[in-house]
Amino acid sequence: MDTINPAALRETVAERVAEAAAYEDRFWDIVDNSHIDRDRASRMLDVAVEWIGTGRGHVVDPYALALSWMPA
Repeated sequence: MDTINPAALRETVAERVAEAAAYEDRFWDIVDNSHIDRDRASRMLDVAVEWIGTGRGHVVDPYALALSWMPA
């Protein structure tokens, strides 16, 4: 069994957390540029999180799942 390096784990988590805000911003940019109502997109995102949480989604990224449901 491999041991976990706490310093490396903290660094990786910190990098991912820093990327999360920009990732969410890109989601909303896509929504806005596609002229999709933000309330509707927010509800779709909530459903995507619920689907993933219950194992229904084949994707583990709620933003990608919600975007896949939106009109092109």
